[in-house]
Parts: sequence; C-alpha cells; structure tokens
Amino acid sequence: MKYYCLLLSFLWGLVVSVSGQERISVCNLRCEYLEDPVAVENEKPLLSWQLQSSGQAKKQTAYRVLVASTPSLLAEGKADFWDSGKIVSSRSCQVGYEGKPLDSRQTLYWKTMVWDEEGEVSPWSETGRWTMGLLKPSDWEARWIGNREDCYPDSTLTGPAPYFRKTFCINKPVKQAKVYICGLGFYEMYLNGERVGDQVLAPAVTNFDRRSLKKMLYFFDDQSARRVLYNTFDVTPLVQEAENTVGVLLGNGWYNQRDRTVEGCMWYDTPRLLCQLEIEYADGSTELVATDDSWKTTTGPLLHDAIFTGEEYDARLELDGWNRNGYKDSSWKKALLVRAPEGCLHAQLAPHEKITRTLQPVSCEQKNDSTYWYAFPEMISGWAHIKVQGDVGDRIKLRFIGEEKDDFGQVDLYTLRGGGVEQWEPRFTWHTFRYIEVISRQVRMSRESLMAKVVHTDPRPAGSFSCSNELFNKINEVYLRTQKNNFHGSISSDCPHRERLAYTGDAQVVVESSILSFDMTQFYRKWFDDMEDARNRKSGYVPHTAPFGGGGGGPAWGSAYVIMPWAYYCYYGDTVLLNCHYEGMKQWVAYLGTRTDTRGIIVREEPNGWCLGDWCAPGKKMELPEPLVNTAYYYHSADLMSKVAAVLGKEEDRRYFDQLCTQIRQDFNTVFFNPSTHHYWEGRQGADVFPLAFGMVPEDEKEAVFNALLAHLDSIGNHFDTGIMATPLLLKVLSDNGRADIAFQLMNQHEMPGFGYVMDDRYSCLWERWEGKASRCHPMFGSVVAWFYRTLAGIRYDEAEPGMKHIVIAPQPVGGLTYCSGSYQSLYGPVRSDWRIEVDSFELTVEIPINTTATVILPDGKKYRNVGSGIHRFVSSLI
Repeated sequence: MKYYCLLLSFLWGLVVSVSGQERISVCNLRCEYLEDPVAVENEKPLLSWQLQSSGQAKKQTAYRVLVASTPSLLAEGKADFWDSGKIVSSRSCQVGYEGKPLDSRQTLYWKTMVWDEEGEVSPWSETGRWTMGLLKPSDWEARWIGNREDCYPDSTLTGPAPYFRKTFCINKPVKQAKVYICGLGFYEMYLNGERVGDQVLAPAVTNFDRRSLKKMLYFFDDQSARRVLYNTFDVTPLVQEAENTVGVLLGNGWYNQRDRTVEGCMWYDTPRLLCQLEIEYADGSTELVATDDSWKTTTGPLLHDAIFTGEEYDARLELDGWNRNGYKDSSWKKALLVRAPEGCLHAQLAPHEKITRTLQPVSCEQKNDSTYWYAFPEMISGWAHIKVQGDVGDRIKLRFIGEEKDDFGQVDLYTLRGGGVEQWEPRFTWHTFRYIEVISRQVRMSRESLMAKVVHTDPRPAGSFSCSNELFNKINEVYLRTQKNNFHGSISSDCPHRERLAYTGDAQVVVESSILSFDMTQFYRKWFDDMEDARNRKSGYVPHTAPFGGGGGGPAWGSAYVIMPWAYYCYYGDTVLLNCHYEGMKQWVAYLGTRTDTRGIIVREEPNGWCLGDWCAPGKKMELPEPLVNTAYYYHSADLMSKVAAVLGKEEDRRYFDQLCTQIRQDFNTVFFNPSTHHYWEGRQGADVFPLAFGMVPEDEKEAVFNALLAHLDSIGNHFDTGIMATPLLLKVLSDNGRADIAFQLMNQHEMPGFGYVMDDRYSCLWERWEGKASRCHPMFGSVVAWFYRTLAGIRYDEAEPGMKHIVIAPQPVGGLTYCSGSYQSLYGPVRSDWRIEVDSFELTVEIPINTTATVILPDGKKYRNVGSGIHRFVSSLI
C-alpha cells in the first residue's frame, strides 16, 4: 500500500506541475487501526485514512465513504453496504461504520474521497478491505480436544507436549480456505507440512479460564472475567486438490504454567485445542474440518516445556512426517473431548509474537572439556538455535545467563538422535540472556554451532529520536531494546526472565514512552481488556498485574486503568475506548474511596496486600511514606476521571469528581504539607514531586514548594532521588516550570544514581534498581524517554484537540545541546521536530501532517499559531 501512495504522490506531482494546482490524495486506509484486518469483531468498525499533498496548509473539509460487498461493485461506485454521502467534517480518524448490519465472516471493501479547504475533491483512494470474525458462539462447530485430562490437578508436574493430526480429501477447486485456531497455552499449526503463519508463542496471554487459586501468598478475591483469543489465517495456498493433513503441536504456556509457585498455584488446566478450517469451493459449496474426537493424538520428543524453566527435547523420539500426508498414525489414539475454557472466544487483533532478528555470537570460549561459553552483543529475549552432530543419546544442556550473571532457572536440554547434522530450537518458551553456557561431555561445539533468535511481540515503530548528547541517544536505544525484550503476549512485563508479569504500575509510568516509540493502538486495546477482565467487579479493585499472575504494588498500580486509557485518548483521540472502560475506571476510583482512614488518607489496599509507594528509589534511607503516594494517585485518578467524564458528556459525574478532588486535596495537604518548610515530607524528592505534578499544591504555595524542591535537588548535586513513579514526574515538573536545564543535569549524570551506567558496554538494558541489583532488564525507568520527545524535541499533544489533531511543538534547547531530532508517526501522518544551533541562532524545522494544525513556540518565546500542514522552518536568536 505504501508503494501505491508513493506512486499516487508522484502522479499528483505531475498534475501539479502541469496545472499549477495543489491536489490532495487519500492513502493508508486503516480499519480498527490495521491494514486489511481479517477478524474484526466491532460491528461498527472504526475507519481511518491519511492525506497527502504537495501543497502547504492542506486540510480536509468533507469526506465520503463507500463500502461494498465486492471489489467490482465498489469500482462501479455501487455501495451496497454503506454510502456515507458527503459528510462535512475534518474527521479522518475513527470514522465509525454506519451501514448495513454486519455478520460473521463477511468481507467488505471500501474506499474514500475527501474535499479540501478550497472545495476541490480528491480522487478515490485505493481499495481497502476488512473481514469480520466469528461473532456468535454458534459460529463455532469445532470441539475442544486434548491429549489427557488433568489427573493430578494439584501437582506441579506437566506431561510431554501433545501432537494432533487430521487428514481430509479435497476433490474440486477451492476458492478460499480459512482457519480459526486457538491452542492453549501455545500452539504450532501445520498444513501439509507447511507452517501456518509466522507467529510464535500464540495466542496472546489472557485470563483464559477458571482456576483454583491455591497456597496464595496474599488475599486475592477472584471476581474476574475470562477471555480466550483465537487467530485467523487464510490458508488457501496451502490446501491441495488431493489428500491434506492438518498437524498441531501444543505447549503449556501460561495456561498450564506450573513452574513458578512462589506466590501461589495459579494454573488453569492441561493443554487443549480448538481448530476450525472452513473451505469454500469454486462451485459455491462449503466444507468444514473441525476438531472433534475423530482427530488423532500422541506425544513425542518434546518431553517438557515451561515458560520459566525451558524445554527438554529428545530427538530419538521424533515423529518424522507427522504433519504430512502418508504418515502412519495407527499407533496414535483418538483425541479426547475436553472441557471448554470458560473464557469467551475473541479474535486477536493485537500484534503477534515473532522472531524478529537472528544474532551470531561475538565469541565462543571453551572453558573445559565439557563446557562452552557463548557471548552475544546485547541482552536479548528469545532462544538459541543449535546445529550439532554427535552420537545417538548424546546430551546438550544450555543455560541462559543474563547480565546479572544469573540464569533464573532458564535451561534447555537436547538429546541427539545421531546419524548426521541436527538442528533444533525450542518452541514454547523464551529466555532472556546475553550469555549461553553449553555443557556436553560428548558433543564438540564451535562458534558456528549456535546462534540466537530474538523473539517478542512486534508492534510497528512509531517514533525516532537523536540528539548531540550520546548518553541520551544511548538511553533511548537501551529503552527500546529493554521494552522489546519485555513485549510478550501483547503485554509488557516487568522483566522477561524472573517474573514475566504484566505489572500495571510499571506500565503506566512508561505509557507515553511506549506510545511515542511504538504503534500501541491494538496492543493497548488488548491490554486494557486484560485489566477489565482482571478487576473485581464487586469491589472495583484492579490487581497489580493483568492478566493476574501475582505481584505486589498499590494504588499507583491499579490507577493504570485510568491513567493509560487517558493517555491513549490524548495520543489517539479514541472516545470509543473511553466509553468501553468508563464504568470500570469509575469503579476503581470508588474502590480507592473505601481504602482511606478517618483522615481521608489511603493506608491500605487489599487485606495483607502490599502498598509499595514510589518503588525502587535509590539508597537505603527512609522510603517515601506509602500513604502519601497512595493518596496522590487517588487524587490523580479522580482528576483524570473528571476529564474523561467531560469528554464523554457525563456532566453529573464530572461535578462529582471535581468535588471529590477538592476533598482529597484538602485532606492530603492537611496531613502531609508542612508550611514552615514548604515540603510535603522531608528526605525524598517524590514527596514534593507528586503534589506538584498532579496539581495538589495550593495556588499560593506553588512557588515556595517548587523552590524547596530545587533546594533539595541542589543539596544532593542534582541527582535523582526518586523511584519508578516520581522519576518521569520530576522531569515534567522541572520542565513545565521553566527549569528544563536542571532536568537535563539530572538526566546527564554519569554517577549513581544516574543514567550514565548505560554507557558501559557491559550493560545493554535498563535496570530494575539504580544500584544495579536484581533484574537488569526492566523497562520502567524508560519512562524518561518521553521527556526526550516532549521537552527536548518539543512534540506534544493538545488535550483540547486530542489524537494529534492539534500539535504543540515547543523544543527546549538546554545543557549545551547543539541539535535534536524527533519524529512521531501520528494517526494523521508524521510529526517531526528538528532543530540545531548555528552560532547564535536557533533553527527549527517542523513537519505537520495534512488535516492538522500546530502551535510552534520558539525558545525566545515567539509563538506561531495555526501553523498548517507541510514543512516549515523557523529561525530565532538564542536567549
């Protein structure tokens, strides 16, 4: 599609050169934020497009959308499903479909045209399409099947991975073949020996099913909802007019995760499969190949697979040709019909997990006769691929070791079948490592015997940043690597080796860094559904991880369910999502109101639970009081809910939240503010940062509190004294109050606590703690990357016109920077801010997408309003 847009742009350039007119064109059609999605569930899907033109200050004033059942009808201008007519509107994102009711499996084709500010009409866009998923439970005729029932529901042991196969014949031409599949916990599917799709570790993790939570370390009242995701693939090229074989291999994944029990037993059940292959023939007839007890099953060489501990594979037990025609499966048994998970089936539109890169080792050192040490250029999340030769029964052990020099129990075992070169890699686990220790008494290893494959959920990149400060460039680079390592199952984990949990607190602090760096439209939609599912519908409590897998936190964690959807709205302008989650967000604030003491201060959460406050602040001195942090987030959540209610037109709720904010602010200041010192608590920066950042400081005290914060910073040499929550807020408070120069000093520190450690080539990811203890692959301190974009490059959204409909470009050149370049791919197109200092002048180049406007604010205070689309250059003197 992008090549079509380039060609279209070129052709319209010719038109301009001939006619002298500047024309507008439509490209990059999206449905539900995706290009030609294949399993849409929204019966009024959101349509979006971008605009191109050779002219400046172009915008859309009206549009027309046509939706048809066939491309030929659409080409003739016959919209048998929806003709919007000419709609006078500048909206080009999230245009809701308003045509005929949609049904399962339907494929719709659409195009759009627009009118510009001069009333000139564009040509029609290229044709986009979307296909509806399976919208009703009755659409599923397949049955859930398994290899065995759970005979030992309380045991932490798991059995070998189950294999399934089914043969069927096709004797006439096929028009289309489509498969809908869910394998829990993970699956690999083959059709006639060919792998279906490029996804791995599928489907994405959710709260799949009922589970009996046992031996829990803390109280957890499970009132959650359940959801199971299925994947959809067009497999028309893989079927053949003859015999066909479907083969599926299942792994335990999160569904049967029994290795990590430190916080309790939280598994669901044994692996199970649901698969429905729908064939439409050229003559109009159809056929269904669906899982039932006619499928056959066995076990084979994959003896053990687990997320936390790894895999054991015995190649002597391989089932050669098991997923192809002609394989003799007489020894296989009939598949069992098993209990269906309680989760409702939904299509996975969130991005898949993929193998994104392959890395060769930078060195291979033989330690002794049986031990080899492989080193890689960076810490990665993924697995090893081995290529070895040996005798039957020879064994290889692989230990995956991080920059902490800890393996966290990550081990793979491979037994050779013998007789030639063998290649193997795991399927249903991932490891996080920079080093691999290989132990084998029989097999001789070399540098060419092993390589690493990088694996993670793969959202498209959305931003880029660089500047003249190499430390800042390194921080950005390391954040991107750390964040990708923690993208698994369309959630972001705290760390990809030790806990692997979707901590909501970690997520909310990096939400802006993530959105500015990656396309998080469908990723976050899925994760917000996880939060909605995980929450307690009776009390309103939102757990610290979603999907729930244990973990500590506090109100700053559950408040992610308010903070993150609001950030999503600000960057993407999506009110549908706010409406979808409004009641749950509202109930969270109500829940916090039940956690206060007589002073109105939040001093507890769930019974015997944790309130961690500003987690991971440096040093061993007294931690910031958790009730201060808890209550600050109570206020912040209520304040954001007032804004959400206003956006959605819920005026009564808005007034309620405003009144609640007034009361919380009064209680907070009564308990924590010391008017004699102008501090909220002595000893930690966060005590003043939270009330300043959230707007809780009385108006007549703001300057004094800010100055007290500056004095504290100066007393410790302008180092960070904050944990994961207050660190990005401190940068915001300083920059928004005219002291981005001090924020620069904090970010530029090369001594502890500071970010200078990332310049050391020994470390390639962000740490959990400033001192480097615990995990060294935690993305949460990557929250500072948003400061690079918002302050140094100066790219900001405008809450009054969200979704980057109106953009603010206000760069702040500080700290001796000589240039800075930042770009962000908004829903309207690229936003860019490039500046450099030449002698005594400041030169800024900005790019503003068509159909948006911007306010540009230069460092000398000059303000340019209503800057239209195109590339603009500004020059000013330095202050």
